[in-house]
Amino acid sequence: MTVSAPRSRDALGALTVYVVVLFAVPARLVFGPLGASGSPATIMGLGFLFWWITARVVPSLGVARGFSPIRIAVALLVASVAASYAWSALHPLAADQRSGADLGALAILSFTGVALVANDMLGRKETVEALLRRLVIAAAMLAGLGILQFGTGFDIAQFVKIPGLQANHALHFIGERSNFRRVAGTATHPIEMGMVLATMLPLALHYAAYAATHKRRWQLMALVIGIAIPMTLSRAAILGTICAFIFLFFTWPGTRRALTLLLAPVFVVLMRIAIPGLVGTISSMFTNLGKDDSIKGRTQDYAVVGQFIDRSPWLGRGFGTFIPKDFFVLDNQYLGMVVECGYVGMAALLAFFVIMYFTARGARRHLTSVGDRDLAQSLAAAAVVAGVGFATFDGLGFAMVDGVIFLLVGATGALWRVTHTPLTAEGPGGRRPVQVATS
Repeated sequence: MTVSAPRSRDALGALTVYVVVLFAVPARLVFGPLGASGSPATIMGLGFLFWWITARVVPSLGVARGFSPIRIAVALLVASVAASYAWSALHPLAADQRSGADLGALAILSFTGVALVANDMLGRKETVEALLRRLVIAAAMLAGLGILQFGTGFDIAQFVKIPGLQANHALHFIGERSNFRRVAGTATHPIEMGMVLATMLPLALHYAAYAATHKRRWQLMALVIGIAIPMTLSRAAILGTICAFIFLFFTWPGTRRALTLLLAPVFVVLMRIAIPGLVGTISSMFTNLGKDDSIKGRTQDYAVVGQFIDRSPWLGRGFGTFIPKDFFVLDNQYLGMVVECGYVGMAALLAFFVIMYFTARGARRHLTSVGDRDLAQSLAAAAVVAGVGFATFDGLGFAMVDGVIFLLVGATGALWRVTHTPLTAEGPGGRRPVQVATS
């Protein structure tokens, strides 16, 4: 079924508003009566899910149909969460843990709506790229705010007031680690900001190299994102950045690889000069893992996780019920999924990232221009960054990074769909291939 151009533009406009809300509204601001589930972005995502369901029921509303690997990935994740939620309902839970299960289910449904609208309502490659460009711009603005916080200690995000919204808990976007400011922008935590920027870096590098217009601006945005990532002092973000370069480097043309090898050491040296001690601090975060108290704390926690898994190894204790204040922080989403959703949930989460990666690679195989193929590879690299990052922090507990990931998942599905459209149309001279946005 054809996704009409007006419907595609409507989806792009709605998702653009979602991007603005996700990045511009400080993460802890919510609609008071709804509590933690009342963030504007979460409510918008639930609205997207309702929109998508309505469009599926009413064919004239124009939503893509047919096979979609991304729909399968999202369905597996939702099904695993639903199964764990139903299983937890059969067992007694403390009131706050029951509330956590409800909040977790709402969050997953919200992110699902975002992914499905992007996957099935972005009907042309141009609209997919427009969404991705706007995401890069938002990430660059977040990075710029982080640089301002790091350099001045002034936290403008803390003073943002929006009528009708209130802080769910204390608003602090600047922390400290090894005598350096550790910034979060408008995200909940520096780890979240770092992972958002690391996940978006492959796309920023793509547009820095292949933007049709204003290439200098895109190069500046990529540079700003690259500078801000170390300022989060996040191992997850640094590891994700390394993974991004590995999965991109060998697909780049030779001249681009040579330029990268030339500029990367220069970038590191300039960072050492501009911010003495920062590069050394980041290096020590990896070389002194055995002496790091936070790492020791995590490994000690892992030793007692087995007893929780043994109680319900397949469906877990319920998504969102392993609350840090009642237990401890796992800082590993895959392990957290085993505890909360069992081995079924962990398999679904792994499949989610694997399917996103191979869907992007599948789109790449059907694209011909160097720039388009690099775009698809950048989405594949983003899947790797997010997938690796989830092993180092409890990723599904942070709304901004999850919103970005599900947007990228949906955009990946849309790109795959528009590149797998072997339709033809009758013309005066017989049958000829046409490019239309359908599935």
